[in-house]
Amino acid sequence: MPVMDADQRRKLEDQLLRKAEEAARILRREAETGDPAHVDSLAEGLAGLLKTKEFPSLRAAEFRELSRVYQRGAYQRSVDSLLVQAERCGHRGDEKGRNALLTQAKDHFAKALRFGADDEFRHGVERRVQATLMTSKDGVDDRTKQAAKRKLDQHDVGAKPPNGIERRRAIRYADPVLAVEAEGRRCTTINWSTRGLLVDLPPEEFAHAVGGKLRLDLHCPDIPEAAGHRVGGRQIAHVVRLDPDRRAVALSFPDISTVMLDLMHAMKEAGIKPEPER
Repeated sequence: MPVMDADQRRKLEDQLLRKAEEAARILRREAETGDPAHVDSLAEGLAGLLKTKEFPSLRAAEFRELSRVYQRGAYQRSVDSLLVQAERCGHRGDEKGRNALLTQAKDHFAKALRFGADDEFRHGVERRVQATLMTSKDGVDDRTKQAAKRKLDQHDVGAKPPNGIERRRAIRYADPVLAVEAEGRRCTTINWSTRGLLVDLPPEEFAHAVGGKLRLDLHCPDIPEAAGHRVGGRQIAHVVRLDPDRRAVALSFPDISTVMLDLMHAMKEAGIKPEPER
């Protein structure tokens, strides 16, 4: 086999990098909406490309980490969806359906942890599984709720709200501030969570009414880029409140946002500790 000169090798490396970047874009897009098994298949294809002898080793490590992030997000999104379905089965009294969905969620939960899901995700899932198991057509009695709460509190080391009482579905953080682009309009967060955002957009300058649907681009300026890519992504949101007093707009996500979960994981890796809103 003829030996490549420096120019030929550089051209081949550039070609391989372009293929890897395109594969990563496809993987990310599929991870946002697709079947996690298909995401795994795409990740295997990318892994095969990264094993090419001429592929730059430092860039290969960066693409492997990106692949893990996307796979983790796909399984976290799937766990959230399966738990929602299981809870609905519980409310209908369909214990068989509920248990089947919980079994599938358990499998996807284990894979999410294998790909690096953090303690906040783990404890959140544990709380939701416990609540789902206690859900029936007749609801949940207070004695059972309190017993479950005591058991969970013994093991829960996740983030807590400042006063120890959290009535929302997710803890809201004020810091670090996230950068948001809402259909071409740039703004920043006043607070954020895995379920939604409050952004500094004056309602009178905002084109959407309550209930409106829009696409966001989210990132955190404090998080360093990885493999030339900014951590963050696109997220669908709905307008839930216009707040003229705070000159702000409240946005809600349809489900737990995998983009926000990825940002929180990246914050942890970068040594950034989110500060709950007070």
